[in-house]
Amino acid sequence: MPSQGRTLTLVRSVREAPDAETGRRLLERALSRVLARLVSSAEVEAIRGRIVALPSVRARPLQWDDLHAALVIFLIVVAATFLVVLPFALISDVATAKTVSRARSLAMLFVGGLALDRYAGYGSWRVGLMMVTLGTALVIAINALGG
Repeated sequence: MPSQGRTLTLVRSVREAPDAETGRRLLERALSRVLARLVSSAEVEAIRGRIVALPSVRARPLQWDDLHAALVIFLIVVAATFLVVLPFALISDVATAKTVSRARSLAMLFVGGLALDRYAGYGSWRVGLMMVTLGTALVIAINALGG
């Protein structure tokens, strides 16, 4: 949904640009660095011309798919929070529960980093290890501040 909003904003901005050069610059800024190298100025102008020629563009109303996606995100957040809080409900010693909770949080950061790494196409453990390193640094800082 955010990408649809960005696309709609870009289309409106290009259509409302005061001149063709401004519209081309808006499109060029919206392209990734890789795509910008692959697209010529003539092709950007052709895209701008097609956008300007479109009939009026209206925002798409919210659909059931949007509600479903929001619900799934909500459940993921609740599940992630539940996994971190669960040790405090099951372990009576607060220090032990805190240690278990931090270990689970670091494990979740590692798994999230692996997923991000795979999504980005690196195919290694680098981002997972970076996330764990960042999480460990935060735990050390929190301990230093008395937490």
